[in-house]
Amino acid sequence: MTPSRQGSLLAGVLLAIACATQQGHGVRNVFTDFGFRAPQMAASSVTKNDQECDCSCGSPNVDTKIVGGEPSGVHEYPWMVRLSYFNQFYCGGTLINDRYVLTAAHCVKGFFWPLIKVTFGEHDYCNTTRKPETRFVLRSIVGEFSYLNFQNDLALLRLNDRVPMTATIRPVCLPTDANDTYSNGIGKAAGWGTLYENGSPSCHLRHVDVPIVDNDECAKTNYTGDLITENMICAGHELGGKDSCQGDSGGPLMRLMENKRFEIIGIVSWGHGCARPGYPGVYTRVAKYLPWIKENSKEGCYCSQ
Repeated sequence: MTPSRQGSLLAGVLLAIACATQQGHGVRNVFTDFGFRAPQMAASSVTKNDQECDCSCGSPNVDTKIVGGEPSGVHEYPWMVRLSYFNQFYCGGTLINDRYVLTAAHCVKGFFWPLIKVTFGEHDYCNTTRKPETRFVLRSIVGEFSYLNFQNDLALLRLNDRVPMTATIRPVCLPTDANDTYSNGIGKAAGWGTLYENGSPSCHLRHVDVPIVDNDECAKTNYTGDLITENMICAGHELGGKDSCQGDSGGPLMRLMENKRFEIIGIVSWGHGCARPGYPGVYTRVAKYLPWIKENSKEGCYCSQ
């Protein structure tokens, strides 16, 4: 698998990973700072340990209308999270409740959790005049992930303190239908990853629409063997041109629901290069792991949908 949708500055860390993966395909990671800021937010209520929390999930901050992607509106996706290690940005993540972030397993497995900084409410991380909200990772929960086939590429990060729900920080919705294949639908990927293969990370959060490819069709693309499984989602244009890329690893593949809220349906995982014809991006299928996610994040406050 190619050098990752993680980041280029993690090259030394990823060398061992690359040796363990199949030649040609790779996870999508990059390696900066964090902090926190918070205006107020309206919302609906949800129960947490018999207490009510005022929050709503999946509501973007602008009307909804990467590689080939466009800058998003400021704080358009208030659940977007940036992960840093030794003060270097390298992966994305998604806030799912006030205590937990969902990301890719390959973004955290083998890392020393207390050194992972989690940044919320940020749009332009090159703007050093702002102080975004930050948390540290108290615990990382990873299932049976394998670098050999990228099965089960997801992880939960338990934060050292709860995150206040505000206008610029609130969670995405989890999938509403565990049996939906999303085939022929449109997904939206977002992140601060590179603008092109082996390029530099973007200062601004960017997003891109990608068509979701049926798994049977994805298995007929240039990916070989049994790489594509029911635990994955493929998304991308047949001729390439638009895709998630290095640094987008761990970030969300989202779907806009009929109620105009977003649910997370995938986690940026791996692919052959970025935006190459015949090689759609591959994402962890979140719906397959809903029981695991909910069981391991019960301490958090989930917002109503």
